[in-house]
Amino acid sequence: MFAWFCLTTILLCWENEIKAQQVKASMDSTAILVGHQTQIKLEVVQDKGKTVLPPAWKDTLVKGIEILKVSTPDTTDLNDAKWQINSQLLVTSFDSGFYYIPPFKFIDGDDTLESNSLSLKVVTLDIDTTGAEFFDIKPVMKAPFVWKDYLMPVLWVLLALLVIAAAIYIYYRYKKHKPLLGSQPVVPLLPAHVRALQALEKVKDEKLWQNNREKEYYTQVTDILRQYIFERFRINALEMTSSEILGKIKVLHDYNSVYDNLKQILVTADFVKFAKWKPLPDENEVSMVNAMLFVSQTKEEEPEPENNEQDSESVDKGNDEETTTQKENNSTANLK
Repeated sequence: MFAWFCLTTILLCWENEIKAQQVKASMDSTAILVGHQTQIKLEVVQDKGKTVLPPAWKDTLVKGIEILKVSTPDTTDLNDAKWQINSQLLVTSFDSGFYYIPPFKFIDGDDTLESNSLSLKVVTLDIDTTGAEFFDIKPVMKAPFVWKDYLMPVLWVLLALLVIAAAIYIYYRYKKHKPLLGSQPVVPLLPAHVRALQALEKVKDEKLWQNNREKEYYTQVTDILRQYIFERFRINALEMTSSEILGKIKVLHDYNSVYDNLKQILVTADFVKFAKWKPLPDENEVSMVNAMLFVSQTKEEEPEPENNEQDSESVDKGNDEETTTQKENNSTANLK
């Protein structure tokens, strides 16, 4: 009976010893200064294939001790059946005192594994001010002059001045309608109707609607007409709707055909651009013809040159009359 009692006691002690060795906590230093740091090391020995959950770490380990960093766990094989998981906590404290750190608890399935408890002493640094010698604040030292220190600021200032000068030059040339570099011969601007007809011919040659690009075709045609109306009648057609443009043209021009031609183009273009309407080929050709006809009907008439032939005849007639008069005078003088 006594033998069984001894054996049971030995087995219980051995089991507790094994269990106590499964979680171990240690500390690099058990005493630190205020604001200094120390590291807590945790070693967990567990069976392979099992999962042991660590505590849910917070910002504070206990009141007065703050956790700065939690390292990534590191696993080490011990044997075929067990491995050891190592982790570290970096802690600090800003209040002096003696702190008790309770055991760390790890969850192993339905069981809870506890480590040993720790303690940390936080002390302040005693400063002896009785024999301290105080000194006055030293005057500000003047840094030596190094030209390289001022090179980059000077270069930046010169670059800024160059950019400002270039901007002023470009603005001046632009306001004076002069070329940026040197003088170039001024090319006279063609009349508005000539430029509009040339642009329409270019659109016609591109064959846009023949390649199923009706929307682009009508967009270019109406843009050309709007620009022409702006230059010819000083109407801001670029910012107006089709109905507003037609209203202005109807007031300015008496011929109904001018209004009807422009209306056909603008209405068809609105249907194509906004209603995705696909006009017939004949309608596309009629739109181009009407556009050119509108420009031709509303172009600004150039002043007719004077009739040089009539002037020549008048001069010759005057010369003949002077010659005849002179001959008559000479004859009268001879008779006398």
